[in-house]
Amino acid sequence: MSKERDTETQGPLFKVVDRRQALLGLGVIAVTVSCGDGGESEEPGGTGGGSSTSSGSSGSTGSASGSGSGGGGADPSTSTASSGGAGPGSTSATAGSGGSGEGGSEPGTGGGGGSGSGDGLTAPPFDNVPTCRALNKTDGAGQGPFFIHELEKNDDISLVRQDIRGRYNESAPPGVEMHLHLRVLDMSKPDCDGNGVGLAGVEVYIWHTDGQGFYSGFGTRGGANEQKPDAPYTGRPGQNDLNNTDRFCRGVQTTDANGVVSFRSIFPGWYNGRDVHIHFVCFKKGSMSKGRTTYQGGDHIFTTQFYFDPAFTDSVHTKYDPYKARTTGSLANYYQGAIKADEAGNSGLRAKAVLEGDIVIAQMQIAVNPA
Repeated sequence: MSKERDTETQGPLFKVVDRRQALLGLGVIAVTVSCGDGGESEEPGGTGGGSSTSSGSSGSTGSASGSGSGGGGADPSTSTASSGGAGPGSTSATAGSGGSGEGGSEPGTGGGGGSGSGDGLTAPPFDNVPTCRALNKTDGAGQGPFFIHELEKNDDISLVRQDIRGRYNESAPPGVEMHLHLRVLDMSKPDCDGNGVGLAGVEVYIWHTDGQGFYSGFGTRGGANEQKPDAPYTGRPGQNDLNNTDRFCRGVQTTDANGVVSFRSIFPGWYNGRDVHIHFVCFKKGSMSKGRTTYQGGDHIFTTQFYFDPAFTDSVHTKYDPYKARTTGSLANYYQGAIKADEAGNSGLRAKAVLEGDIVIAQMQIAVNPA
C-alpha cells in the first residue's frame, strides 16, 4: 500500500513523496524540518540566487556533504526567470536549494544545490551506555495511547525525519535541545559481551512530550478533550482522539549499518500522572499502519519506554524554561513525583544523559531478537 502526499513544511522546497517509499529507503530523502517551530531549522542549506515566477524540476540528490544539483528551469515559453528545483541534501537530512535558471526559449539550467550547514547528528561512542535486553516483545511500560505510524494519516507531515523539535504553544520557550542516539542490537548474533551486534535496517519510532508536557496529534485545541498537562490525567484525550496534525517530538528513522538512529529533539517535560519518559517502538523495514491499536505480531519487533536519572532531569528542569515554571508552587509536589522514574510498571531503563553546553546528549541501547 502506497500513500502519496505532500511533505507539508514551512518552506517551498519539498515535493510530493511516497510515504511507503520513504520508509523502504527507495530514493526518497528524509528532509530535516523543524516541525511546529515556525519552520526555523539550523539544517537547510543555502538557496541559489535569483527569483522566479515558476518552479523548476527537482534537483539531484546531494552528496554526504549535503550538496545537490539544481533542476532545470520550468517553462521554455516564459520570458521571466524560473527557479531551478530543490537539490535534496544527503541522507543525513540536509536540503539544498537549486539556483535560478533563466527563462526564455529554452528551459533554464538550475544552479547548484545549497551546501547545507549541517550533515545531521553523529552519535558519540556507545561507551557505558545502558542496554535494555528485550525478553518479551513489549515490556511492562507498554506502548501507551499516543503512538502514530508514518502511514496512518495522509494529511500530516512525514515522520521520516531526524529533526523533530517543536512545541504545542508557539509563544512558549522551545525548551532544551536534545540529541538522542539509540542503538538497536541483534541478540540473535551476540558479540563478545553477549549483548549482540548492531541491527541494521529496522524502523525506530520515538515520541514524547514537549517541554510543557504536551503530546502532538491528540485532542482538540479549545475542546473538551484538549490536553491539560497540569491537571491529573484522566484518559482525555485518549488513544482514539487523533484530532490534530501537530507532529512535534515524534519521528521515525531507519537504523544504519551499526544499528544506530539519531534524533534532534527537545528534552521532554511531563504531564500530571506520568514520569518524564520517552516512548520507543521498532519494526521490521517496510512496516504498515494498523491504525489506533497496540502493535504486536507481524512487523513489530519491540516496544518500551525509558526514563532519565532524577537528578539529571531536575538539573535541566530547574534551570531552563519552560520547565522551571512547573517545578514550584502548586505543581511542586507533582513535579517531584514526575522526575523519580519509578512509576508503576516502568521499564527500569534510564538513558545515559549529559549536558554539553545547553544541549542534552542522551543515549540508550536496546537489544532485541528480530525474528
